[in-house]
Amino acid sequence: MDTRNIKLSPKQAKILEFIEHQISHAGRPPTLREIAHYFQYSAVGTVQDHIQALIKKGYLEKDEGSACGIRLTYRSKSVTVPILGMVPAGKPIEAIESSSGSLTVPSRYRGDLYALKVQGESMIEAGIFDGDYVVVRKQSDAEDGEIVVAMIDGEATVKYLEKKRGRLRLLPANSKFKPIELESGRDNRIQGKVVSVQRYL
Repeated sequence: MDTRNIKLSPKQAKILEFIEHQISHAGRPPTLREIAHYFQYSAVGTVQDHIQALIKKGYLEKDEGSACGIRLTYRSKSVTVPILGMVPAGKPIEAIESSSGSLTVPSRYRGDLYALKVQGESMIEAGIFDGDYVVVRKQSDAEDGEIVVAMIDGEATVKYLEKKRGRLRLLPANSKFKPIELESGRDNRIQGKVVSVQRYL
């Protein structure tokens, strides 16, 4: 079954990505408790609901012979994405660009991709924490509500994009930070859309 065109919720996509990552690096899928711990769920039942949805949509299947009880219905090939430096999740600061190794991500992510290490806490309510890596698809525009990497007067930041009444704003996911106006006529531009978040414990 070709599952690539079946839409996942953001939570389901993140859980599937974590399962793929664990299989790639540990040789087995994570347990329900490991998934709950990673995503900071207080109840394993929440994970079970997401797993059932992923089974129903054809991404996972039950595996009675596995201690974890699940397996991928396909083994997605991986692609290597270069880590190009750091991006603030807070106030914009001068972009730090340097070759810092690479990440392995599922090949279902398409386009011209690169990764940046997150610095700061302005996106913690979106599940993006200090030290995480965001995988970014290079593009000059994005839809309202999507998470983007943007340049503001030569300085970089990662935020939600808001499009309203012809105005563009960058919104944090932390009440301690303020929105940022993307004013026209200045060196303000979208660098790409965040398609994945990776965390290494």
